[in-house]
Amino acid sequence: MKHILESLRVAALSNMEAGQLMRSLVNELDTIDPTMRTDESYNKYVQEIIDQTHLYERAVAQVRKNVETEKIVQADAVRDKGLSAFGIGLNLYAMSDDPAEVEASRVLSILFDTIKNMDKLNYEAESLVIDRLVSEYKSPAYSDKITFLQMDRYVTRLANANEVFKTLFSARIVKTALTEHYNMKAIRADLQNKYSDFADYVLTMAKALNTPLFIDSLKLLNTERKYYSDLLARRNAEKGEKPGA
Repeated sequence: MKHILESLRVAALSNMEAGQLMRSLVNELDTIDPTMRTDESYNKYVQEIIDQTHLYERAVAQVRKNVETEKIVQADAVRDKGLSAFGIGLNLYAMSDDPAEVEASRVLSILFDTIKNMDKLNYEAESLVIDRLVSEYKSPAYSDKITFLQMDRYVTRLANANEVFKTLFSARIVKTALTEHYNMKAIRADLQNKYSDFADYVLTMAKALNTPLFIDSLKLLNTERKYYSDLLARRNAEKGEKPGA
């Protein structure tokens, strides 16, 4: 009997697919007769894969739960749009035929121009800057000019967008503080290494000993690997990619 490992680019699998591969393998290996599982190194590899798979599944679950991240990004985009709208309004008034509108726009623009590097700030710093900007525009020094140019609604829009963002971001901070942190990239790399080491060990021992434990394990490995290898091949074909690309 020729002992080989079915080819599989594990790195090409999505996070979800990689987790499914490992979970399926763990379940399949559990069907092997316990009386045959006497090899100490074999059992050590399997236990490491089980432990790492559990850790990986928790990390994947956390990523799936973090829909708040997307909401935060969207909320930030909304307030950025509010800032852009305000700036466009000022620019339009700067080209007015009315000298009073031009002057009001000029004064308001001096303050607005101080926040031109907002894209370099982190979320919290940007929130503080917008709060300060809104507060200044509502102060006696600027409020009459805001009202004169009928830009109150732009200031209100920006203030509301910033409040929505801060609420979402604050809730995320609280939730994250109470949640275990996972480095998905590192966890996945570790899981893949353990899986590859185990597969290589099983193949080597199957060739060396040709015993039922390693023969059966190699068959299970190849069944799982062929399924996902075929899945990747179909996906690449749909994308028009060449095999192994």
